[in-house]
Amino acid sequence: MSSPNKQTYDDRLLTRYLLGALPEEEAERLDELCIVDEELATRLQALENDLVDAYVRDEVSGDDRGHFESFYLSSAKRRQKVEFAAALLELEKRPAAASATVKEAAAKAKGESASAPKSASSRPLFRWGFAFAAAVLLLVAGFLLLENARLRQQMRDAQSQQAALDQRGQELQKELNDQRAANAESQKEIDRLLQWQTNWEQLRTVVIFLPPPTRGAARLPTISLPAGTDVAILLLELEADDFPAYKAALKDSVTRQVLWNSGSLRPSSLGEKRGVSISIPANLLKQRNYIVELTGVPTRGAPEPIGTYPLRVVLK
Repeated sequence: MSSPNKQTYDDRLLTRYLLGALPEEEAERLDELCIVDEELATRLQALENDLVDAYVRDEVSGDDRGHFESFYLSSAKRRQKVEFAAALLELEKRPAAASATVKEAAAKAKGESASAPKSASSRPLFRWGFAFAAAVLLLVAGFLLLENARLRQQMRDAQSQQAALDQRGQELQKELNDQRAANAESQKEIDRLLQWQTNWEQLRTVVIFLPPPTRGAARLPTISLPAGTDVAILLLELEADDFPAYKAALKDSVTRQVLWNSGSLRPSSLGEKRGVSISIPANLLKQRNYIVELTGVPTRGAPEPIGTYPLRVVLK
């Protein structure tokens, strides 16, 4: 069945269709016609073969080459067709000596046929048959080389995908290990708080309020620890509550040695202000000056230093 409008489908328009360069509506119309119009389908097949042959011979340029590489080569089946055409072209480019040898053999066979008796007429046929068999073997060898190259590419793709999966697996394992470590740290803090809560009624505590760090000379806050004190509670006022969590470190003011680290601290209300509270075992404190370094912990990213709270401890 022929297309009623086949005269409008010239070779250039059909080539653009093969390259995916037609508007969607027109391309869909040709898709439908290819199914019902056998003549159009045959023309398209011939044009496609010519287009593939021109591409492997580097005779396609400009926009057509761009469409060919972006659209036509997007199909694995069409890529195989291009690879096969390239293999055939490679066979055509074999050294000219082989072709000259065949022609010389044919000419010699023709001369012998003219001069030799009829009983020797089978020799040229044998030679031509041998040449044909050699050509067939070359064609098969080219196909096998092409298939081998395709299989190697598939193996490389599979190895690349496996490497990507292995990398993702390692990343997930690291995330899992980090989460387990965080959970273990949180459980330690919970156990510590539960232990303190269990004995809270029996603990003797001392509380001191520490204002936000200020520049210049200021009176050093002093906390007095009577004998038998179990816990010193420090209320650290925040100048600005900009982080979801904080951490604190108690240091010797002279040596800067870290004597104690807090867990994750959640901000809370201290009267009209916002701040965090830390509870330090009193047996860690001696009669000297200390500093508390406060660090903000963002949801993502590295912790940021907030400020330093100085204080003096006096034992009674």
